[in-house]
This record gives sequence, C-alpha cells and structure tokens, in this order.
Amino acid sequence: MSRLADACRRRGVLALAAVLLGVSMPLCAADLQVAPTMVIIAADKGADGLTLRNSGARPLVAQVRVFAWDQNAGEDHLDPTEDLAISPAMLEIAPGAEQLVRIVRLADPPEAIERSYRVIVDEIPGPRPASDVRMGLNFVLRYSIPVFVAPPAQTMPVLHARLTHDGAGRVLELENVGTAHAQIADLTHAGPDGRRMIAAGLAGYVLPGRRRSWALPADARPGPYADIQARINGEPDVRSLLPDR
Repeated sequence: MSRLADACRRRGVLALAAVLLGVSMPLCAADLQVAPTMVIIAADKGADGLTLRNSGARPLVAQVRVFAWDQNAGEDHLDPTEDLAISPAMLEIAPGAEQLVRIVRLADPPEAIERSYRVIVDEIPGPRPASDVRMGLNFVLRYSIPVFVAPPAQTMPVLHARLTHDGAGRVLELENVGTAHAQIADLTHAGPDGRRMIAAGLAGYVLPGRRRSWALPADARPGPYADIQARINGEPDVRSLLPDR
C-alpha cells in the first residue's frame, strides 16, 4: 500500500469516530464542503440553511436528510421526523459551485425547551477516476450537522457534574437540567495533584434533560477540591463544574 493510501485509511478511521461524535471531518481529497457546522432556528424564523460547496474538479451528488436527535443512556439516537423539511434533498453540484439547502420548520416552535435535530449530508459515490481505481480508493463524505429549534424564551444549559463508578472504573457524568444544549470541549479533571485531560477538543453534546458520561483518567485522584473544567458552547474561557458530593 502506498504512503498516501495508508494515510487516507488512517484518516478514514478517525473520520468515522468523528461522525459518531457529531464532528464534521473531511477525508482525503475532500470535495464536498458544508457550512455552517451548526444551525439554530429562532422561534420567529421559519427556515435556515446550509451551503454545500464542491471544491473538486468533477460534479458530485449529495443527499441531505434530517432526523430528530435524542440521547438515551449516554448514546445518541436519530429518528425520522416531520418537524423539519429539507429542500432540495438530492442535488448535483458542478465543480467549483455551491448550493443552498434550506431547512424548513414545519412544526410550531417549542414552548420552553429547545428541540434537537441532526441533518445528515452524504456524498453519493460516483464513477471513480482511473488513479483511484488503481489505488483501491473510493472515499466519500458524511457530515452530521446539529440543528436546534429555539423557543421564544431565552434558553441556557445548566450542568450538574458527578463522579461515579461503572463496571470499568470511575466516570464523570454531566447532566443538563437546563433548557438548551451544552457543547462540551476540552474536558478536564482538576484535582489536588494536578490536571488530567478527559477529552481534548470537542467531547460531545449534552442535550437538555439528558446526561452523558466520560471515563476518568486512571491516575485522576479524587479529593475535596477536585472540580471539572470545560469550555461550554464555544466560550473562550473554561468553566469550573464542581461535582455534586
């Protein structure tokens, strides 16, 4: 296997993990680009949109679908929904061109707690150039874009942290008792013996009324002054989340 093919294979494994976390990560020679990486539809708006761009030299075909997004036992679940519609749902984009995809709200906005969805954008495999055939490569992209529909009232996440045990060891549990999602990044255990990184970069989301867990580093020591630090919803500064005792 060539060095390029081996590098692409490794990045493909990382990209699969990123999709499961809800991270948009391009693979080798990524022609399909999607922006923005998150959509929030205000209560007084009936629609918003994504821009799909083809940065390659060949036309590409993409499929766009929307799902209701929930969390159960710390796992993400996607289910069919009629709350939102996608237009267009199938599209072909010429080289160097871009296409607006509208996300249309069909249901009334929520009364108090935001609703969560995900838009899945898949590049549909097409004919492969001879160079790709020789290398055995046919990489396509999948983007998973969080979409939130906001209620008329202001919303915010409220996080409770707990240090507990499961069958494999000590874990951090974050429960969101607020009315909006919490995007968690740079999650750190700060104990009396120093700081231990739990998850660098984007660690995931905790939806309102739901909880998520992360394994603590084996050498993270509990103590009366230990706390959890994280960046919430893209804030520049970290927050301290004192665990419930």
